Amino acid sequence: MSKRQSKLVRPSNKNVLDEGAKKGKILSVEVKEFDSIYHGSGKRDALNIKVEFITQNGELVHLYYSPTITWSPKGRLMKLLDDLDAVPAEGEELDTNGLVGMDVTATIENVERDNIVYSNIVRIQKRTTSIPSMASNEEDSEMMNQLFDVDDIVFEDM
Repeated sequence: MSKRQSKLVRPSNKNVLDEGAKKGKILSVEVKEFDSIYHGSGKRDALNIKVEFITQNGELVHLYYSPTITWSPKGRLMKLLDDLDAVPAEGEELDTNGLVGMDVTATIENVERDNIVYSNIVRIQKRTTSIPSMASNEEDSEMMNQLFDVDDIVFEDM
């Protein structure tokens, strides 16, 4: 005899993350056309960026960030490229393949529509993975030598 399921549990929305800064990785970057009420053509071209996050439970969550393609210095695309250290020089092509695999920190904000919570990426920044090494400084070395020069310490009062 098979056991009958006594409870029906509705799963939670898998694509919801806590708000704030989250570590992720860019999985893909493509130019995509979206519907838009703000453009005369009814369409807009955007850079569609898929970012992968790993939740505390080890589940993978994929979110998208899609700034409209405009080279205006105040636009979201230029802000993104600046944050990713990927702004091409004037007349040069954007290397979208160079962005794939990049470790990033994404700022997440949640919104609720029709009683459903959605996570949105509002900013993506390049994450530095290297630990900066301290530069050797002769003055610091001299101070350390003086600090540990035991000949100057008087032990008579102890």
